[in-house]
Amino acid sequence: MAFLSRLFKRADPPAEREEAHRRGMRDAREHPLSEFTDPDFQPAYVTEIRALAREEITRVDRRLAATRTALLERALGERETILRELGRADTRPPVNGHAPPPSGNDPAQADPFISIAESRARREEARRRILVEESNAGVQRSRARIEHLTQEWESALIERDHEVEAVHARAERLIAAYKSGVLRAHPRREEIPALWKGEVVAMDATGDRPAAVSGREEIRRILREVEARIEVWHAEVLPRELPAGQDIRSAPELTRQEAPERTPEDAREFPSAAASNGAAGLAPEDAPRPGSEGGSKGGAAGGGA
Repeated sequence: MAFLSRLFKRADPPAEREEAHRRGMRDAREHPLSEFTDPDFQPAYVTEIRALAREEITRVDRRLAATRTALLERALGERETILRELGRADTRPPVNGHAPPPSGNDPAQADPFISIAESRARREEARRRILVEESNAGVQRSRARIEHLTQEWESALIERDHEVEAVHARAERLIAAYKSGVLRAHPRREEIPALWKGEVVAMDATGDRPAAVSGREEIRRILREVEARIEVWHAEVLPRELPAGQDIRSAPELTRQEAPERTPEDAREFPSAAASNGAAGLAPEDAPRPGSEGGSKGGAAGGGA
């Protein structure tokens, strides 16, 4: 068995097959003839090779289990990072609602009529927006890393399948080389069946195995959980008018409403003459009425006549 173990671990396929061929010739001369001619009997060499293949597959599965554990630990670590960022108190809006968004310049200079408290609230809201943006960027990076872990797990499953397939192919090559040696030296080679018991085995698909399904579902469950929490957090910390995908720094400014511009209707209702009279300090009844100037000139002309 130790000899076969060393043989199975060698990396030179031609040397492996040559040794298996010589082993088949020797066993054909030394072992009972019925060991190779009975179709229901599995030769000892085939049994040993299959046992070594199962051991190698077990090691492959142990590596896959270690990979699954490592990926889940990384996913849980990213989850903790996200929950820590979502629980930060400095990203939460004031208790009485969202403060007015800050302007690009100093709020006190933008509007000289705001109070000191409002100016302080705007500065605090500006700082909070920056913290929310930074926290959101870190959260999205962690979420993307968790999503990437699902791809790493699928890649690990594919790699496991390739390794298991290589183990089975190697075992079949060794058994075929051994059988060719038996056929060469066996005195009743015509009685040897086309296939020995255990000469060909079916390879199980990794994707349907419980370990594969559980690893895939566990990472996806973590991803769904953090995505739901991020959505709730967005609704709590982002301004009502700002979509979650919009840059926080590009939020529309909410400044004190300025006086509305004069419209044509306002001009008809409040003529410019009235505005100029008001500026000169004249009362409405002291203002000249249409036609009064002409009337006075007419009266003066009549008197002169």
